[in-house]
Amino acid sequence: MKTFSVLCALFAATLAAEGPDNCYKTCSGAAREWVVGDHTGGDNAGMVKVIVDLTSSGFKSAPIVSAMLNGENHNVQTKGGSSGIRGLTATGFSLNIHKDLSEPAFQITPEVAIASNWELLWTASGYGC
Repeated sequence: MKTFSVLCALFAATLAAEGPDNCYKTCSGAAREWVVGDHTGGDNAGMVKVIVDLTSSGFKSAPIVSAMLNGENHNVQTKGGSSGIRGLTATGFSLNIHKDLSEPAFQITPEVAIASNWELLWTASGYGC
């Protein structure tokens, strides 16, 4: 019975896999085109968003994504650089970056992100066939 259970588990794991090992790929890049974020509170400040296009990577399903925010100023005061991914599909995702609004003297805007040379460094891994 144990042998049958092990074989069933291996068969189920094979069926659950998205593709053969030779179809697994990793792509990476940097996104720098910042726009107003999804939840700014109506003043278009406090949150920015970047949209990442993964179509050239050729994924067949949503990949596993890691991201980090790099920049010259203000990036260490932000939240969401690795956890704000939204709408992840095989062809792309967006990511919101925000700052705690308890410090109203500084507001994140697309202009601040661009002037601070922010870039979202990302790596995506998944199946391409």
